[in-house]
Amino acid sequence: MFAQFSFKLYEKAANSEYQLSAANSDEISKATKWVAEKIEMATLVTLHVMDAEKISFQTLLEYDEKTHESYESLLDRVGNIANIYVLAGGEPPDFTGITEYFGQQVYSVFWHINLETGEISLPKGQPKKLFNVHEIVSSAFWDYKTAGEADTVDSFSEISNRVAALRPKAKHSYAILSFTLIGINAVVLALMYYFGYYEDGAAHNSIPVRFGALVAERVIVRHEWYRLFTSMFLHFGIMHFIANAFGILIFGTRLERFLGRRIFLAVYIFSGLAGSVASLLNLYLNAPHTISAGASGAVYGIVGAIFAYTRVTKRSIEFINWYLMLIYIGLGMAMGLATPGIDNVAHLGGLICGILIGGTYARVKKIQ
Repeated sequence: MFAQFSFKLYEKAANSEYQLSAANSDEISKATKWVAEKIEMATLVTLHVMDAEKISFQTLLEYDEKTHESYESLLDRVGNIANIYVLAGGEPPDFTGITEYFGQQVYSVFWHINLETGEISLPKGQPKKLFNVHEIVSSAFWDYKTAGEADTVDSFSEISNRVAALRPKAKHSYAILSFTLIGINAVVLALMYYFGYYEDGAAHNSIPVRFGALVAERVIVRHEWYRLFTSMFLHFGIMHFIANAFGILIFGTRLERFLGRRIFLAVYIFSGLAGSVASLLNLYLNAPHTISAGASGAVYGIVGAIFAYTRVTKRSIEFINWYLMLIYIGLGMAMGLATPGIDNVAHLGGLICGILIGGTYARVKKIQ
């Protein structure tokens, strides 16, 4: 029972990008099936899976205390360390006297899972939901209980092959569309400068309007709906262009290579249009003669799509996961609110559209 559950748990953990490591002592290794680790939001998470019937809880506590010193030496490289011990099988140990969690940098969590019922027991005051591990353990138990004989596994190498087959693989070696879009935006900006654009004075407004910038009054009253599209390729100066080109280069290339060119183009165009529509409504209600332009709605759509895809699949794309995307989104929105002239409404419109497309795509792929 324990062996098959531990294999199922390792498969789930490996799918969430935990890396297999070794047990740290001979005494403990007799009860330890495997140890894996990963870094989540500057926290080193180690996951120890142990046979509760082969080790006394007191021995485990003594071992954990000894290892704390070695873990503390790693704090110059990570912000925190969380050791999660999953004891499977047998009866729950006596958790009396276990330290409650109050923000320690190095902290150990002890869980016991009943292999008959799936019930998870833990000491009072310790977190039950920590870095998605609870979901991983519960999902592994369900797979273990419902697996037939044909679904049994006998080695870590077999699981590693399964996991490798499921991990995102690049569909394209080169992100042709991403670089093409960066090039188009650069050419349009160069043409604006050629025809007299500069970043202050009357030409700051007149040239972008001639090139198709978004003006609510022109769209609503004169029905110049093409501006919803053309404004996506205009920028107010070199720094505005560089900021969006950087977003396409870092995030767009990954989205295109791993999710495919059709998904990338759909995210870019529809998120850009969603950002334009959101901006149009905001400008029409508040400043109908103000002009707006930029690819930031499309870029935020790309960010939103990666956030949703990595959140649903629980897999990263070249070391970019949903935690990093969430931090990027938060910082970007905060900077937008603090900086005059930034169209946060367009950012939000593009972001929501990208999340919807990326999340839908991820769920469809999971069903398949």
